[in-house]
Amino acid sequence: MKWISIIVLAGLMSSCQLFGEEGKSYRLDELEQLEKDIIQLSESVSCTNSAEWNSTAMGSKACGGPTRYIAYHRSVESSFLDLVAQYTTLQQAYNEKFNVVSDCMLIVAPKSVTCEGGKPILVY
Repeated sequence: MKWISIIVLAGLMSSCQLFGEEGKSYRLDELEQLEKDIIQLSESVSCTNSAEWNSTAMGSKACGGPTRYIAYHRSVESSFLDLVAQYTTLQQAYNEKFNVVSDCMLIVAPKSVTCEGGKPILVY
């Protein structure tokens, strides 16, 4: 009976590790898909007038601060900023849960957005 308990306990411990890795992979896939959705929304409007564009911080480095800045058109502002906030929150939770390490370099905010070839370009 004692051996059965030990075997069951060992099986449970190893399955937790497997589910932990699957959970990590699932969350990473979720972050990657959300990032693709954000980029797609950012690129959904052609940049013809830079005055109609803004930029925002996106993501969360493990040691704090955003991972990048991204441009968006004012016509998609509400849904865009909601997605970015969701992404940033999920990335912060992912970093904390899985003890992610990152560089601690400060990402500088852009000064403005300009248009080139129909695409927004961040100006630093």
